[in-house]
Amino acid sequence: MSQRDSILGEARRFEKNLLNFFWRQGVSPSEGEDLVQETYLRLWKYRDRYVPTAKLSTFLFTLARQVRIDDLRRRVRRQEREELYWKDSVEPPPSPNGGADARWDARWALSKLSEPLRDVVELGLMQDLPYAEVAEILGIPVGTVKSRMSNALKKLKEVFDDEGS
Repeated sequence: MSQRDSILGEARRFEKNLLNFFWRQGVSPSEGEDLVQETYLRLWKYRDRYVPTAKLSTFLFTLARQVRIDDLRRRVRRQEREELYWKDSVEPPPSPNGGADARWDARWALSKLSEPLRDVVELGLMQDLPYAEVAEILGIPVGTVKSRMSNALKKLKEVFDDEGS
């Protein structure tokens, strides 16, 4: 077995981090497990692109981010179809995240951020990755990561201040 073929075994140690990554993106635990498996499938598919001198976590979270983006696209298409169905209905479909308890949930607060800000917070704070690695995963300069993190933290403070009053 070559070094690149053993990559999946090495990646298993990041399973909890990947689950947390997806959970903080608003994915249920069971759906998160599916997305982790999809990430592993992509890791296997693109294993020849991994350079063993690079950090496996960077490559893995890059794949996980793409899996999440594809999942969101599927959800948007599904929601558009549901809206067409419910358009003629008397009552709209139930909200999956409704309820007052969700107000103070970190997931709720993160959902108020734009995707670029949310990605930086998720990878930088929640996954505890250094800014340089976040920049590499997102394909942006380190300075952009820093400014997005600053903007995200300001926005989160505003969100909590608004809801607390």
